[in-house]
Amino acid sequence: MIFSTFNQVNCFLIFLFFGIIIGLISKLFFTLILKNYQKIIIKNMFYTVFYAFFSIFFVFLINYYNLGQFNYALIISYLLGYFYFLYISKNLFAFLENKWYNMIIKLKPFRKKKNESNKEN
Repeated sequence: MIFSTFNQVNCFLIFLFFGIIIGLISKLFFTLILKNYQKIIIKNMFYTVFYAFFSIFFVFLINYYNLGQFNYALIISYLLGYFYFLYISKNLFAFLENKWYNMIIKLKPFRKKKNESNKEN
């Protein structure tokens, strides 16, 4: 049960908000960084580092806002905010990933042409 006298509603909303912020950071991180690395080992290392940061940030929030008292409602709100943002941002980031990929593909021929013209001279 959530009691308003203990500011649990405020903590619930704060954790929900930070879950959304972490979701935004994760989508940007995974979109920009992990597309370059195709090896599974490197991807798994990046996932491990990110989710370790995700967990440590949750522990920091528990200690700062709820004075170290663990509450299942707070972890649910944190995860709810994270998965809510991931669900909403699917179409947006799919569009941005396509744009990013097309922009990189268009830049590659220019690099090859510059290198080829320098070799001919």
